[in-house]
Amino acid sequence: MAKVIPIKPAWRPKTYTSSEAMIEEMRVLIHGVGIPQRELAAKVGVSASTINNLASGKTRWPRPTTLFPLLQSLGKAIQIVDR
Repeated sequence: MAKVIPIKPAWRPKTYTSSEAMIEEMRVLIHGVGIPQRELAAKVGVSASTINNLASGKTRWPRPTTLFPLLQSLGKAIQIVDR
């Protein structure tokens, strides 16, 4: 008989209470994606300077039209929930 090993989910939802924390997470994701920022920008459909500004912290309030495609290309999503 096979041994059953419980597996914890590979992901865990994160809750952000400030835009700064979410932007910092975006910076980590951009730096950790493993492809050049120029390639990522082309995949998302934005300019390379937009990705560079997000990665460097210059952009503090990204537009939803940038944020949602970027998250989708990184395999992430935003969910809004009631508390």
